[in-house]
Amino acid sequence: MIISRLILGGFLLGSPLLGLAQDNPAAAAPKFYAGLAIYSGSYHSLGRLRVPASVSTHSTSTYQLPVQATLGYQWRPRLAVQLGLVYSGRRNDYTSAYEYTDANSNMIRFNSTGRSTLRHYTASLQARYTLTRKPEHRFQVDVAGGVAYDHQYYRGVSNEEYTNVSQGTATVTNHDDTLPYNEAFVSVGPSLRYRFGQRLEVVYDLLLNQPLSRQSNSGSMALGLRYRFGPS
Repeated sequence: MIISRLILGGFLLGSPLLGLAQDNPAAAAPKFYAGLAIYSGSYHSLGRLRVPASVSTHSTSTYQLPVQATLGYQWRPRLAVQLGLVYSGRRNDYTSAYEYTDANSNMIRFNSTGRSTLRHYTASLQARYTLTRKPEHRFQVDVAGGVAYDHQYYRGVSNEEYTNVSQGTATVTNHDDTLPYNEAFVSVGPSLRYRFGQRLEVVYDLLLNQPLSRQSNSGSMALGLRYRFGPS
């Protein structure tokens, strides 16, 4: 399975780095941490929002790259708990126009304007357990797992005008469609960390996501920075 290979690859990627990790005895790290990462997965696609196809279409798109914010607490030397929130959004404004001849040889002109928007949030609660033996090493391997709740909200608003040029008549149709979607799932997978000093870390997560309401699963990954704050 592709996702299983990705997770195995994450472990294999971290193995050679274990030998390079530096033993720097230091004071205990601060308990609280916050992070910010670029996120990618089937729940937050990096692709753009599609618009209806037509003969002549002009569209303008804006796109919010999926970003994950985390806030955590180092409960035990090997165990941490954290809250996460991922957000991404897309908007597309478009216009389209074309002409055709119907079965009665009437010239029909079609014009359409519209906007499609998608807002996407994923909230998660995770536990992270450190697998490497020595916490003073700069490089650490964790296993992360927890539950998440995904919320998507799509809205499409359009105005369509059909003009019978031959008869001089016009018909205007307005559409306002919404489609909310919610799903809960569990996640598990490896997490690789490399520490700079006592407070700053680079973190890479590679997780398998299993929805609770269906059998198919998917993968996600996040790459970003984590900063520890507060007293040690």
